[in-house]
Amino acid sequence: MNTTKTAAIFDIDGTLVESSGFEDDVYISAVRAVLGPVRIRNDWRTYRHVTDSGVLRQIMEENQIRGEERIHEVRTRFGELASQYVDGGGECRSIAGAIDLLHRLRNDSRFEVGFATGGWSHTARMKLEHAGFDLNNVVLASSDDSDERTGIMEKCLNALGNSFHRIVYAGDAEWDVRATRELGWHFIGVGPRLKGKCEHWVEDLSNHEIFIEMLHAR
Repeated sequence: MNTTKTAAIFDIDGTLVESSGFEDDVYISAVRAVLGPVRIRNDWRTYRHVTDSGVLRQIMEENQIRGEERIHEVRTRFGELASQYVDGGGECRSIAGAIDLLHRLRNDSRFEVGFATGGWSHTARMKLEHAGFDLNNVVLASSDDSDERTGIMEKCLNALGNSFHRIVYAGDAEWDVRATRELGWHFIGVGPRLKGKCEHWVEDLSNHEIFIEMLHAR
């Protein structure tokens, strides 16, 4: 039982790794490389489930494309393009303070740490490794586990143990706030997109003491 522990679960893109500079373009390129010149909405927030698989399924639905194998093909192509980007020297860096914070939390008996990302697992791991994170024995749930962000987050929690006195999710976007609220978890906003939009917020992860205080805040 982990009833005296806090589950600290992190989104990845924009929360631990700054990848927005290439992530969207690579995703769109992969979709169109496999599906052709499909219509893709300009605002990810307008999709039902803002995850790699959730957005893709809706794109296929709205463009009247069927076939589960196409999802696998897009996933594969996305991984290839993302790998080409980072292997070619493309920027994919950690958010300030993130690596040291994760190391500190993972070595603190009061916490269990996990990652729950709307991205697919192969690219999530690639970005974390490229940015310098230690992935030994990590718990990571992804869009391979569910189209829905809440389902991904629950998968991560279950893998951590699911018997915590407190569950906190850290994310950088409106859909993270919404999913956390649906699950009844606590939330810490990270980065400029959520400034002024949530009770607990940090610009980045460089001030570990403040972040840990927020993990315990009521």
